Amino acid sequence: MASRYDLICNVNGGSEHKIWRIKVRVIRLWRSSYFKDNNNKPMIELVVLDEQGGRIQCTVKSIHVYLFENSINEGNVYILENLSVALNSGKYKPTMHEFRMFFKRETRVTLVEDSSIPLYGFSFVPFVEILNETKDDRRLVDVLGVVTGKGNLIEFKKEGKPCNYVVIELENIEGGLKLRCTLWEDYAFMFLKHLEDHPSESYVVVLQFAKMKNFKGSVGVSNTTYNSKLFINANIPEIEDFQMRLKSSDSQQGIQFSQLSDHASLTLEEEFLERGVYKSIADLKEVTQNSVFVTIGTVKDIESEYNWCYRACKKCSLGLKLDGSMFYCKKCVTHYSTFVTRYSIQLRVVDETDSASFILFDKEASNFLKIPAYELRTSYIAKGGDKNRHPEEIDSFKDKKFLFKVQVKIQDMESIVPYVISISRLCFEDNIIVSFEKKYQIEEVALIQDNSELLSQFTESSDLLKILQVPFYRLEKTTSNMDSSVIKVLDVDLAEYCGNASFDTPSKCKGEMHSEQTIVRVAVHGDEQSAKKMRKVIKEEKN
Repeated sequence: MASRYDLICNVNGGSEHKIWRIKVRVIRLWRSSYFKDNNNKPMIELVVLDEQGGRIQCTVKSIHVYLFENSINEGNVYILENLSVALNSGKYKPTMHEFRMFFKRETRVTLVEDSSIPLYGFSFVPFVEILNETKDDRRLVDVLGVVTGKGNLIEFKKEGKPCNYVVIELENIEGGLKLRCTLWEDYAFMFLKHLEDHPSESYVVVLQFAKMKNFKGSVGVSNTTYNSKLFINANIPEIEDFQMRLKSSDSQQGIQFSQLSDHASLTLEEEFLERGVYKSIADLKEVTQNSVFVTIGTVKDIESEYNWCYRACKKCSLGLKLDGSMFYCKKCVTHYSTFVTRYSIQLRVVDETDSASFILFDKEASNFLKIPAYELRTSYIAKGGDKNRHPEEIDSFKDKKFLFKVQVKIQDMESIVPYVISISRLCFEDNIIVSFEKKYQIEEVALIQDNSELLSQFTESSDLLKILQVPFYRLEKTTSNMDSSVIKVLDVDLAEYCGNASFDTPSKCKGEMHSEQTIVRVAVHGDEQSAKKMRKVIKEEKN
């Protein structure tokens, strides 16, 4: 007896079937529109699966959306009758079927219960097949792997619109192959939030309906805008089976979650002049969420109160804690008898708006200094170097201008300094720096010199504190040691500057009662201060 339903594998553009009747589960539903106006509803796109694992794309055109938009939901099983058939010629193909189906006005949709049709219908493509591609492929694929590496969240602008992505590295079990996977926008934020909310020893990921992309000779995958689905350590059979095989495989101990370089495939010009989002140092201090930016500044000091190197885990690079005669890694939950020496240099960086502490880590520090941290440490100890100071080689950073790609990480918004700014890439090529300054119209300002002239007019540090402790109302005070200049102090709510050992560049402003004033924002030096206000010191020369 003939089957009551047509199988997806038999759907074709021939004429022997005039009415198609399929029983399928909707495994993916999204909306898309090729129209710019608001008079057309976005089309509904579906990927459906039958009991034999056949997949085909179905489309509800805009003119028919109102008929079906309340009748179809992702995950449900339906009997679909009387659909038309056309060639599968879309830009990206979520199925490999030669044809696709379209709903008509006469199409009938019936909701049914049927557990025999799988929930997701994955069709995993081996990593080797993806890596052997030589060009972009329009088919969408399903991939499964354990996360072995993660980059930082990257932010940039494209045609004036903000864009975000994060790169992760997936590894299969049997072949030990690794695949680059780029997660864009909501998928990136979803992944990072999962890592933050659900700490785990390993993360197994499924990216369904991913597109293959050839980026500078390396083929990887990424999510699409509408189609893709992301599963992270989900309670589904495919991931649970992978986790079991991962635990029993010989490669389990070799799989380490590492920090990926954000610039492995980008030139300095692309990183700083094309892709990066620029913020001044003052603007970096205003950031309220973890972000990545590019900036420019001059290193004015090495903060010697912090160690310039640290004992690092040889597997994950995290700092080790001395535990008796061994070194303990909290991340790897392992004791080691040896460690790796890595750079961690605190640089005081200034620009025309403010100053801040940037942390420079091993790779970029080694690239500039041309000597590994362990060699410099060995040499420094052999010379009898003071452990409370740093080697003179590190002073080569001082008074030099750099472009920085930095990650701003928020730690505690209630603290005086709520953020940590770490350097992920360093550029010291003069031609790129000049191009950067021209692009963003950055002017050279002698920040330290100007503020030093102001501070030199105070005979003692206590004089400065007295100025900072004036009442809330406007106060005028004449000091003899300031050449009879009038000092006016105004309260302003700039608590974010408190606790930063920095002084802003003097800037000019117009006032109603003063022809021209020089304003200097003064921040209290030292983290021990808990003041919530900072005052502007305004110096007006007598006519």
